[in-house]
Amino acid sequence: MTWQPNTTTMNKQNKSSMYIEYGNLIKELEQYMPQFKATIKDLQEPSQSFVTDFYTDVFSEFFCDVNNLTEIHINQNLTYNEMYSETVPILNMCTALKYIYSKLGIDDFGLNDICDPSSKRTYRLLQTMINFIKYSDEKIHEVDAKMKAVRNMKDTIDNFKKQKDIIVNTINKKSLDRIQRGAEIKTIAEEVKDGKSELAKIQKNRDDVLKELDKVKQEQDDIEKKCSKLCELKENIIRDINDLRAQIVEAPDLLKADHERLKRMKNEITEKKTAMMAQVSAKKQTVIILEQELAAQEKRLRLLTDVTEKNERISKLINEIESMSQKKCELEESSENLREKIEIIERERADINNKINYFTKEMEREHNSYKSKYDILNKEIDSMIKQSSHQSETIKSLDFEINKCNLRKKELETDVITIMKDFEFAKNALNELQKNFNLETIKNLMHHAQNEHFNY
Repeated sequence: MTWQPNTTTMNKQNKSSMYIEYGNLIKELEQYMPQFKATIKDLQEPSQSFVTDFYTDVFSEFFCDVNNLTEIHINQNLTYNEMYSETVPILNMCTALKYIYSKLGIDDFGLNDICDPSSKRTYRLLQTMINFIKYSDEKIHEVDAKMKAVRNMKDTIDNFKKQKDIIVNTINKKSLDRIQRGAEIKTIAEEVKDGKSELAKIQKNRDDVLKELDKVKQEQDDIEKKCSKLCELKENIIRDINDLRAQIVEAPDLLKADHERLKRMKNEITEKKTAMMAQVSAKKQTVIILEQELAAQEKRLRLLTDVTEKNERISKLINEIESMSQKKCELEESSENLREKIEIIERERADINNKINYFTKEMEREHNSYKSKYDILNKEIDSMIKQSSHQSETIKSLDFEINKCNLRKKELETDVITIMKDFEFAKNALNELQKNFNLETIKNLMHHAQNEHFNY
């Protein structure tokens, strides 16, 4: 199907041919826009509601939001919106249709074509729009392939973004865990250091206490031996006294002197025994204190055991840190692979841009060729009009070829603009992805360097 704009002028057609053309247009409307109902009377005497309904269905056919045309936009800055509730939708529709028809070769579309439509012009406008709908239905398959490629590229970009987010979140989580574990390891290391120092002191005090305890036990044994000897001596003295009492002494002075001597000896022995008992009591008190100190040392020893267990935990944490470092290397390798994929997409984008440039040059060349043909045809038309009026059909044929060429040019321009917009969007998305990824990588590396400096 080729582009066939309506170039029929109804000035020279009779009434029967008009009915035929109206009938053909109605059939095309029923085929391509079955939801829109039109009659020959609607085409002979078009009304504002008729053309408005037609253009509304046209916008719906191209998946346009009709509400955007009927609503008053904020940027229109109208003081009293309620006063323009009827006129603004018409103006919005007129602006949109003027742009569309300008791309279809009709540059004089105006407000009268909606508010005060004429039969001939309405027929021409409707026929032009129907021809464009037929043309777009046939060309949609070619555009679908290009749009599918763009959608696939967008999906690829989205997948890369998701992979990048997962990698960044994993790196951040691992970095946070490493910071927390680093602080814990530092605290445990300080506790281990203090524990080792405290353990050395405890062991030294324990050795001193054990030596002192052995010394006290030795002194206690000596004192007990002396006490045993004194008790034995006391019993011997008492036994001697009893023996002496049983004896009859003829010399009482000597006996009295011996008694005094024995009494003094008894007192001395008692004093020595008291002193010995005081020493024993003091030594026992010292033993109690040493036993308490020994219990405290054993408690500290248990603390040291806890410190040893913490050392084992530190070893496990160090192993986990090594495992995390290995995972980090794997993530960095995955990030490098992602960067390579992005470079591949960049090269593909460059190839597509080269193709677009090639197509643009081809369209420019084709446009120049058609323009030359157009100029030549115009000259031929002028010559033929001067030669004979019956050559009007040839002029129509030439106009048809010119419009077809213009439509082809505009179609290619529209395709190129669409492709350029899509790939510009993809380019910006890729650049933003690369920029964010580089910033995150630099941030993580700086953070990692700061942590290592802090640990040192």
